[in-house]
Amino acid sequence: MRIPANSWTTETTKSSRPQLSLDTERFGAHAVTPLGRLRTTRPAFTLVELLVVIAIIGILVGLLLPAVQAARESARMAHCKNNVKQIAFACLLHESTHRHFPAAGWNYRFAGDPDKGFGKDQPGGWHFNILPFIEQAALRELGSGGTDAQRRETGKQICGTVVKTFICPSRGKGTPIPYTVASTYAFSNINRPEAFARSDYAANGGNKITGWCNYNTTDHTGIVYSRTGIRREEILDGQSNTYLIGERYINPDFYENGGSSGNDQGWVVGHDFDAFRCTDYRATDLVTSSNYAPRRDRAGINVREMFGSAHQIFHMARCDGSVQAVSYNIAPQTHYYLGHRQDGQAISGDGN
Repeated sequence: MRIPANSWTTETTKSSRPQLSLDTERFGAHAVTPLGRLRTTRPAFTLVELLVVIAIIGILVGLLLPAVQAARESARMAHCKNNVKQIAFACLLHESTHRHFPAAGWNYRFAGDPDKGFGKDQPGGWHFNILPFIEQAALRELGSGGTDAQRRETGKQICGTVVKTFICPSRGKGTPIPYTVASTYAFSNINRPEAFARSDYAANGGNKITGWCNYNTTDHTGIVYSRTGIRREEILDGQSNTYLIGERYINPDFYENGGSSGNDQGWVVGHDFDAFRCTDYRATDLVTSSNYAPRRDRAGINVREMFGSAHQIFHMARCDGSVQAVSYNIAPQTHYYLGHRQDGQAISGDGN
């Protein structure tokens, strides 16, 4: 007799199987799921825990923010130092090409003229004269060969053109500044600009303030001054012992406006405090009673004659092209000597 195949199957009655309700059964902090697993329920954060987490995050941000800011400023300082290096190298290339360092132009009433060469006939300042050596030849030649009316208009355009190599990133982007100079002191060889572009760097005008605007006087002890470019052989103290260019002091109140007579004409100007500074620490400003020793930018102090910067130090290039980070605590006499190309005074070490 054959046994049916389905006779081998053991039937289990519904009553013998464990029954699980679709609803979970609660046992304190646990629940039984439809598959028979225990699920642990997690209570939400309490207000106290949330406040503790927020406080910890705030402390971490407070600790990290100064470090981030310091890293950013360090990067800006490195960028600024590179600008000084490029400008110094451009001055050396100018000297190799024209046999003299760039001349400072005429005075505060004159901007650069592309048709007036690189010597004493060029009314524009040293910034204008080094443009071909920082890959800005096209800017310097703007308006060349045109009529006087055309050059006056292109000169206005050049005046408002920002050259990134001339801008220290610690002072912002260097956007054009409204031109507010009274007509008595305004440019005479270009149309009046609506705005001018500044430079954060100045040439070494020597260690004497007096006679700065006069042509070819004994007060011109530096490297760049009115109508004249110094030759290498005239630097009797040695190129490594004489300043060439460096960062200049600017009152932060006037970073973006032309309210200071030391920051109101821009880089295109001839021999003026927008483009050169001195090392005469002995002189004193008659208005602010501040001396001319280098200093860090400070709101409310509006002095136009000194070197300085927005950093904890200021960068100076010497006539051999080397660039040093100089402390504001540099010996005043040392700073004074470095501004003179032929005083015969010895400078020890890096001058700091």
